[in-house]
Amino acid sequence: MVYFLFAGVFFGGDILYLYLVQENLFFPSTCIRLFFERKRACPFFYLVFFCLIPFFFCSCSESVESEVDLFPAQEDLFVLFPNDLAQGDSARAYFSTGVMLLVHPNGVYEISFDQDPGHEPPKLHLFRTYTKPSMSQRFGLSKIKRLKPKSSGGRNVYTFVCEEKESAFWVMTLEEDGDFYTGKTSNILFTGSGSYSDTLSLNLITVGLIDPIEGTVSVDSLSRLLVQGFRKSYTSIVIDTIYTNHAEDHPTLGSKFPATEYWYAGKSSEDFTVSELGGWPAKGVANALDIVLVHRIEDLNVLGYGGLFSMNLGGGENSTVVVGTEVLTSSGIRTLGAEEIVNVAIHETGHFFGLRHTTSTRQDMEGYLDWSIVEDGFSDTPYCPELIWSGLYKVGEKGKSAMMDARAYGFEFDVAKCPDADLLMFPVSTPGTDKNFSKEQQRFLKQSLMLIPH
Repeated sequence: MVYFLFAGVFFGGDILYLYLVQENLFFPSTCIRLFFERKRACPFFYLVFFCLIPFFFCSCSESVESEVDLFPAQEDLFVLFPNDLAQGDSARAYFSTGVMLLVHPNGVYEISFDQDPGHEPPKLHLFRTYTKPSMSQRFGLSKIKRLKPKSSGGRNVYTFVCEEKESAFWVMTLEEDGDFYTGKTSNILFTGSGSYSDTLSLNLITVGLIDPIEGTVSVDSLSRLLVQGFRKSYTSIVIDTIYTNHAEDHPTLGSKFPATEYWYAGKSSEDFTVSELGGWPAKGVANALDIVLVHRIEDLNVLGYGGLFSMNLGGGENSTVVVGTEVLTSSGIRTLGAEEIVNVAIHETGHFFGLRHTTSTRQDMEGYLDWSIVEDGFSDTPYCPELIWSGLYKVGEKGKSAMMDARAYGFEFDVAKCPDADLLMFPVSTPGTDKNFSKEQQRFLKQSLMLIPH
């Protein structure tokens, strides 16, 4: 067919006419035969053919859009986390020109923001990050897709599915006419939903010499208190089994962790999270949450540590929650009892799944690189301005969301001033207070767990 079309153009209308009309290949041939003789039909066909051809090619050229790969305008990028309501000014400021997105395998994600009446809805570019051999840049980018938004309730809405095999950071930009979008992006939301299990097992790992703990008779006794505390606090998910293991029994790393020596996280090894013990290599344990119990965390006034949005149950970096049996304070060493160790573990696990402190500390805000994030974003968790500006917290090491000692710097903070003191994500350890998660926090915890492969 194509051959004869071009033959008609180059070798005469008679050939084209004879082929199309005599072979009855299209409906106009019937009209031509009915109303025209052949000699009169040929000029008519020329007229129709050469009018339609330009129209055909013009239509094609308009339907094909030129695509650009709109890479981020800056190298250092802020991160948006799924279902996080506490996004600060910094991420919003760079939303169009490049931010990172934390995504998990098979997760269904949605990005939305209010429409700007003065601008057409922008296209969203998604890029995959990969490690570059050159040290001149921290990572490279490869294009995944370009998305057009759907309009819903006055908002631009973009949806996509993560097809990665492991959790990853993607990068997004917004395009307007081949350049960065310049319209307003108010009320940004990044949400994610997954279909993994809402059941979680725990794996308590002791490292080095552990002194007797007040309120328990053994490590097994502590593990029973731990699972009871988790089941009481984490009501939106199912806390299944708790395992107990000892670092000296690790099949490949055991010799590094002698049971006769105290382990000081951050001093006995550079890695104060002891992440190499994550993903314990035993049947049924590999996908459990690894809670590492050490003698002490070698950081002033820090009782425990869980990386914010670690969300990794597969082992390796950011796969552990760390708790000390004693804390180093400005006024000396203080020993923790079993109840406080359990509360610290529950609190740090909240960070692991993405819960922020109900009131941000100065250390938090420096870690976020954003002083506008003063609370967690949930409507049912109040925050305490008095705590932010108190002398209790001094700027510490970047990137740590750690639970701190109420008796830091030689005085106790008056928790009566804080409406969030009875919440588990309150940043100060306050023994004797019956703490819990709010309803919105419980929903968030279930969403986070179901996003993670396990």
